[in-house]
Amino acid sequence: MAFSLASLFILAPLAFAMPHDVQVGERTPVATIDVRYRHDKTTNKHALAILDKETHQVLARVCDKSISSGPFSTVPISVDADDQATGTITIGSRTHRIGHRSRQVDCWSMYNSHADTVTCHVSLRHLPALDLDALAHSTPAPPCFDNFPLVEQSDVNGTAYNATQYEFAQHEIGNEGLDNGEDQLHSHPTLRARQGSLLFCRPYREARLVGDGNPHQNYFHVQMTSLLRCGDGDCEIQYETGRAETFSWSASASIAGWISGGFAVEKTHSHAEATTCNGKPGDIHVCVWQKVAHTAYTVQNWIVNPCNNDAKPEGEPFVIWSPNANNVGSEYYCVRNTCRAGKGDNYWDKSPSIPGGPRG
Repeated sequence: MAFSLASLFILAPLAFAMPHDVQVGERTPVATIDVRYRHDKTTNKHALAILDKETHQVLARVCDKSISSGPFSTVPISVDADDQATGTITIGSRTHRIGHRSRQVDCWSMYNSHADTVTCHVSLRHLPALDLDALAHSTPAPPCFDNFPLVEQSDVNGTAYNATQYEFAQHEIGNEGLDNGEDQLHSHPTLRARQGSLLFCRPYREARLVGDGNPHQNYFHVQMTSLLRCGDGDCEIQYETGRAETFSWSASASIAGWISGGFAVEKTHSHAEATTCNGKPGDIHVCVWQKVAHTAYTVQNWIVNPCNNDAKPEGEPFVIWSPNANNVGSEYYCVRNTCRAGKGDNYWDKSPSIPGGPRG
């Protein structure tokens, strides 16, 4: 989506020699910086990072709402935002309203019940006093959050898809490609086990978990509404409970048949929750997004001979992504000023930074 959504605000920068409250990383010459503000409402922790807009390289980061040390002592940067990411960003002596576009600053924001974020493009042409070349190499800076609950696409380099519908094709395509007369590998072991004739004692294919499956949580982000243009006044857009959409499992290769792997997952996910997103005067647009939590686990196809109980692996291991049962880990959130053109636009966050199966 147009707002660079995104694993988590866990960035791995190289830090630079500055006062202990500021950690800074290596950089290349930049013309525009990104200022990224993150607020975890559960822990009430804050983070502010300065990045190269083109390379997304972290130049500086503090676990606070402002940065004013080192090269930022002459041009301090701070964000003052409420729980709906409404407020201001101050660059040096100039304060800009979040959502208002200018030649120097262009911001967008996201929020839900767990977190809020603000990201701004800031032109350095208007900041001659900000000398980023003064930064020197030091030790890597630790992240401010272990797992930030609201992620921008650029944070994880999510893969964008141009989907126009919600019900995505299931990947049970392994068996259809094996219709070769008597050489066909069947895919119904329960039925075959009940056949007394050797005529039906033929090999079949099935998917099996590889080890413990190396489970981890991945997220499918999708825009649930069209965008609403706010104009000069307050505005709001709602996603209604009667508009539930369906999301299906997927796999990275042809699979003999879907399996849960023993995890609390399902083949399809359908859930609707009434959600209202608010816009403020000057906001370009506002929309509702959903983060659909999936458990990713590793499986492999096997060829099984029911007559002699012989089985052998077929092909290489691959990954299944299945929606978590009971909506565990999924949630809705609000986006302002970077909504995509239409309902259904989406991207994946497949970074393996949250290990394990579904968790509440």
